[in-house]
Amino acid sequence: MAIQTGAGVSDSSDTLLQGEIPCNICGTREQKILYSAGVAQPAQIVQCPECGLMYSSPRWRPADHELYKDSNIDDLLNNVTNDPNHPYYWRYEKEKGQTRDVEHARQILNQLYPNRGRMVEVGSGMGYLIRSFKEDGWDVLGIDPWKAAPAFTRSEHGIETLPTTLEEAKLPDASVDALVLLHVIEHVPDPVATLKEIHRVLKPGGHLVMETPRYDTLMYKLLRHRERSLRCEGHIYFFTLDSLRQAYEKAGFSEVDTRAVGRTLSLERFVWNLGVVIGNQTIRKSLEFLSKKLFFNKVRATVNLQDMQRVIVRKSSA
Repeated sequence: MAIQTGAGVSDSSDTLLQGEIPCNICGTREQKILYSAGVAQPAQIVQCPECGLMYSSPRWRPADHELYKDSNIDDLLNNVTNDPNHPYYWRYEKEKGQTRDVEHARQILNQLYPNRGRMVEVGSGMGYLIRSFKEDGWDVLGIDPWKAAPAFTRSEHGIETLPTTLEEAKLPDASVDALVLLHVIEHVPDPVATLKEIHRVLKPGGHLVMETPRYDTLMYKLLRHRERSLRCEGHIYFFTLDSLRQAYEKAGFSEVDTRAVGRTLSLERFVWNLGVVIGNQTIRKSLEFLSKKLFFNKVRATVNLQDMQRVIVRKSSA
């Protein structure tokens, strides 16, 4: 069974699963090595010299959704909401607290769809965000390959959630008004194919809300291989504002709104991220111990280093 950590799903295998991967946007096989294997994460990270897309190549393990297939414990999240010692309590706090970060996108979608419609969230996690859309009047559906999450969402929120990927869900053509994809696109093995699948299931004129880390920031230039999101072992692709735009335009979308955003974090989570950036395991464990002793999880703040990008894009009405 794959074990989910704060940096994503981790696996003990260090075998390179594929050879060099061509650029997902322009197909170029030539690549510039940015970080050798083991510098930022176990995989080598390269950049396309044509379009600038950053990605891991070769890949060192399966994508997260493949690892999730080995996790079949539906009741893994039982009692997570009221047990601070639950191994996934941090995720419960994180997802519930970050729902407010998407408030601006919610307002835009609610204005675009005054009568609401069919809303799908891919990577719906524990269901707190999609529940907020349901409370706004949307007809909602969640999709998440981590089987424990859909089971929790159904029992906790009463929301239909499929334990699979978008591609395997096989939703009907043009059946969805709006789709939400937050911090998923960097985990999939073929982002353009995923975006094209979203394009297929959206109705003409339908909208996609997508969020992912960005790598054209001052913070990334300062930290380079120490940047927290770059070190996440589950991340396969690393987008700038420009490369993400190229990806969704290739899939047939046009821009509606683009924002550089931050996230709501507990002080405990901030310290955890700091430990990832430092990279020293002894310091990291000391910081985690200190966080728990001082109840840093009780202190929350919205931090905007503009190291995330959130876009709202539209499928043509034609």
